[in-house]
Amino acid sequence: MILKIVFASIEKLDFRNAFENLTLVESIEQLGNSANEDTTYVLAAVEDQLKAVEDSGHEIYIPSTGLTADNQSLGWHVYFDLENYPFYQKVKEVIGKEDKPKGVFRFRRIVNQYANNLLLTGDLYVLSSLLGELQGIQVKQTNQIMIPEHTIVLMDFGGGTMAHIEYTVAEQERIELEWSGIKTIIEFDSDQMRPIQQGSRTSSQISYSVDAILASAQKVDQELVTRLKYFSNLINGGAHS
Repeated sequence: MILKIVFASIEKLDFRNAFENLTLVESIEQLGNSANEDTTYVLAAVEDQLKAVEDSGHEIYIPSTGLTADNQSLGWHVYFDLENYPFYQKVKEVIGKEDKPKGVFRFRRIVNQYANNLLLTGDLYVLSSLLGELQGIQVKQTNQIMIPEHTIVLMDFGGGTMAHIEYTVAEQERIELEWSGIKTIIEFDSDQMRPIQQGSRTSSQISYSVDAILASAQKVDQELVTRLKYFSNLINGGAHS
């Protein structure tokens, strides 16, 4: 029996209005004989749990931060935190209507930890998938012993399209973004919960659904691993100040 198992940060999941039949479990062992192929099982994304299903043959979904050098299970599914937020999905929809999007994407994220830059690597991958092939990048990082730790990334996609990204490590979580295109300006601030567009209403928070994870996840193959390694090397090769 092949089960669908999603590993996630439970506190980030929004279980309201889920289409999938979901069951939260604390461990793989808890599934036992009562497991059912029509149910999606959700577990906390911890290393021990991932190892427990390494050769299980189940349909596994993991966050991009779980795809490390020691864990590159080809055939699993990986999803990216940023891509699943409702506000980002709306931005993606608007930008995706343009054949060659032109504008500036400003993105600020305050996180409680970098997870060894894996979260930032995933964000760069997602933005590059949206805005086009990267033409140039500049990375500035403060010394890791400084508080707060801070990273600035400037991405040039050519043709007048750029992204300005700021990351800060602090004891909170916040996301701000703005897309300034030729015809459209979109902005979002998770603290102020501003509408994604003027005149609209949204209940989105810094959370996402299991349905979104299943819809956006990509199968892990060598091409994806190589692409993520490319962005990771760009970050780690950034200048320090």
